[in-house]
Amino acid sequence: MKLALALRDELLRNIPARWKENVGEDCYEQYLKLRLKFLKARVEQAGGEHKIEYMIADQGRPEKLIFLPGFGDSKENFYNAAQFLVNECDVMIPDMPGFGRSFKRKGETYSLTNYAKWMTAFIEQTGWVDFHLVGNSLGGAVGVKLALSMPERIKSLTLVDCAGIVLPDQPSIYQEFLDDRNIFAIDTPLQFEYFLNRVYHTPPVIPPFIWDHIYRDYQKHSKWHKKVLTDLLEGVQTLDDPRLDEFTLNRHLKHISVPTMIVWGDEDTFFPPATADFVHSQIPGSVLYLLADRGHGPQVEAPLQFAQLMKKFMRRHR
Repeated sequence: MKLALALRDELLRNIPARWKENVGEDCYEQYLKLRLKFLKARVEQAGGEHKIEYMIADQGRPEKLIFLPGFGDSKENFYNAAQFLVNECDVMIPDMPGFGRSFKRKGETYSLTNYAKWMTAFIEQTGWVDFHLVGNSLGGAVGVKLALSMPERIKSLTLVDCAGIVLPDQPSIYQEFLDDRNIFAIDTPLQFEYFLNRVYHTPPVIPPFIWDHIYRDYQKHSKWHKKVLTDLLEGVQTLDDPRLDEFTLNRHLKHISVPTMIVWGDEDTFFPPATADFVHSQIPGSVLYLLADRGHGPQVEAPLQFAQLMKKFMRRHR
């Protein structure tokens, strides 16, 4: 692995920066077009000033699934898992506000409450009802909000390494944020390498030019990510802050009434498995799957395994 990284770095050092950027971006865009073709899917946009871009694979199947990505993530990272699901259900994946190609507006406050409001409006505009809702990290936190506000439209809820849960006696990414250690503040290739190794227990293999393109995109949005993170923390300064109870979802979990599956990587460095145990204990009738040797994004690290769990769970709640 070290030799491969060394060879990649040497190759990249000897190629003009502008050419590298163009090749990486072009290759990545062509790859995504090919993936959409295989998925029999298309990319569309919804909303006016709050524009949300989304992928939709709708073949008129009776079951429908909406996947909400996490902080800093985009719809494209669910394509591998979607490939194993599109023969079972229609799939829709939006870019969350503030990320991917959805709206980024400095004047907006990217709080969890507003995320729920924006995604509710998006779902209403698409006209989808009776769907299975899946959310990873930030998308999971928004999923909790939606399950509480529109349970009549949701057949099932799947929380994948869900954010919004804070256990003061357990280490989590929230403690790092409050200590001013922002893993999403990426300014160097080394920081991006560290980021990938924190998100995934086994990071995906990314071709050099595409790796460089994705890194530059994260670097470009480093300050923006800090703004969104600040909005999400809603002024909370420490884990002893009395506002923490309002900021977190802990006390709301027991009110979820839709069938819920919890999927968690047992090597998640953002939210350790103890968080999954807590979520499971709070949501009535929920089921929990801890995936061995997976990190914060098991749907990326193990797309087939994740899709098999989803199919089984959806079949039970048709």
